[in-house]
Amino acid sequence: MATLNLTGLQDHPILQPFRLNGRWYLPADNTIALHPTQTAFLLMNGKIGKPAQLPVQQQAKGQQQ
Repeated sequence: MATLNLTGLQDHPILQPFRLNGRWYLPADNTIALHPTQTAFLLMNGKIGKPAQLPVQQQAKGQQQ
């Protein structure tokens, strides 16, 4: 599952133009940060993609934090 940032938002890729809260979002904008509760309808209609997966940083052997 994609991780939430400190404000609780997830970055989703924009697949098709759509209007949200009186503003148009275009695929040229690349991503949009949304709360998980805002995404269901846009995902279902194919306007946005699933949240980007952040790579997990792995520690090298012998290193400690």
